This record gives sequence, C-alpha cells and structure tokens, in this order.
Amino acid sequence: MLFSFAVLLILCGLAVMVFGLFLFYAWLPILYALFGWEIGLLLGHWLTGGPGLAAIILGICGAVGMFCATYLLEPYRRVLIGFSGGALIALSLSFFLGLDQLLSGIVGTGLMIVGGIVGAIIVPQIFNALVVGTSAFGGATMVMTGLHLLMPTVGLFDRLGGGLPPRLLTILLAVIGIGWQLRNIERWAHLNPMLDADVLSGTSGEMSSSKPAIRPPAP
Repeated sequence: MLFSFAVLLILCGLAVMVFGLFLFYAWLPILYALFGWEIGLLLGHWLTGGPGLAAIILGICGAVGMFCATYLLEPYRRVLIGFSGGALIALSLSFFLGLDQLLSGIVGTGLMIVGGIVGAIIVPQIFNALVVGTSAFGGATMVMTGLHLLMPTVGLFDRLGGGLPPRLLTILLAVIGIGWQLRNIERWAHLNPMLDADVLSGTSGEMSSSKPAIRPPAP
C-alpha cells in the first residue's frame, strides 16, 4: 500500500509539474482530475497523519469530483482552476514548510479553502502564471513527498529532518517545471490549435503580429 501510494504521488506530481499549462488547454478534464487527486491525497495525508487508504480514497474522490466539474461548471473553468490551483498551492506550501506536522488537519482544511478563494479571486489577472506556478510547485511537492515515502532514510528527501537541502531540491524541481512549461508553450500552441492565444502570455503579441492581417477585398 505504501509503495503504491508513493509511486502514485511521484507519477502524478511529474505529470502536473511539466505539463500543467498544456493539460489545461489540451485535456482539461485530465488536469482537473490530477489537481483533485493531488489535493485529496495531500489533505488526506494531513488529516490522517500519514499515507493510507483514507488518503487514497480522498484522492480518488477529489479526482472524480474535479473531472465531473469540468463538464458541469465549464463556463466557470477559469474560476474553478483558480480555486483548485489556490487550494493546491496552499497545501503544497504547508507541506513544504512542514506545517502538516505542526497543525491539525482542520487547520489544514481551512488553509486549503482560503488558498482556493484567493486563487479564484486573482486568477483573471495572473491566469497563466497561476497555472504554471501552481502546477510546477504542486507537482514538485508531490514528487518529493513520494520519494520520501519510498526512501524514508534518505535525508535529501526528508523535508522535516533533512534541513535545507530537501527544500532547495523542491524549489529546484519547481523551477525546472516552470522553465520546461514556458519553453514549450509555443510548441504546444502549434500542436494544439485549440490553444487560446492568451496562453502565450508575453509571447502572444509576437505570435499575433506574425500572422498575416486579413484585409477586406478591394472594391
């Protein structure tokens, strides 16, 4: 059970860390499901004091719930991604700082809700940055948590007993995820014609200017 839980954390963390923004535009239900899975797993881990069946059940419930929300709340997809992203970043930061070992699960649930509300409010202003940053940092946190469960004696993966190195490694993984997503935005845009122009953030102006202007026919 512990091995399977750890592997799921690592695989889902890697998927979200390097393909978060692409998944939003290409396979939105999959991104929502992964966000819900990660939120459920982290919250379940916090509430129960460790990995186990309850955390996996909460992860499954979160994945199914967010997957269904993709279709039921499609007009509000950006607000929904803002809430789920804010909730995930709040949980990830809490695990990064070791707050899950210091505070109760009820407090963790409150932090998750507050983070979700903040994310839903600010998402229109920083949508691209929120998706990229949340997916990269949340995924990195999941990967580190999974690695620690697989190799509990390795200090490099122990965010509590390992001191500064585990936190620096988490930040490094997050930076790699952010850099990978930003580097591949234009490539993903060409592969997926449904990709909205605003996903390109700072490069959107360059792409739009490179397209030939459509002029009305001469009389």
